[in-house]
Amino acid sequence: MAMNISMDSISMTSPGDALALLRTWLRTERQRVSWTQRELARRSGVPAASISRLERTGLASTDALFRVAFALRQLEAVGDFLKERQRLASVPVSLEALPRRKVVQRVRMNKEDQSCA
Repeated sequence: MAMNISMDSISMTSPGDALALLRTWLRTERQRVSWTQRELARRSGVPAASISRLERTGLASTDALFRVAFALRQLEAVGDFLKERQRLASVPVSLEALPRRKVVQRVRMNKEDQSCA
């Protein structure tokens, strides 16, 4: 099933959508540098059959994915994405999830009480 993916309006509602975006992105990057799948395989150390499967299905080991991204000089972009996801994972989902602080109530003393102190 072919998907038309516009980078301006990415809507992912399933893992299949994410795989489609991944394979489209990798193929586009490979074609941008004018490499064949065989050339990308040589430069990345990933078998050509795995490159072909990655571009067809989006499926590969994380090692293969990172090797391909490195060869395409896109590893930093992948790293930036992962760092942002990690940062967002540390943000509370709601205000109720924030730790509660003990409320300290200040009391203002009257002038009479201050003179006695």
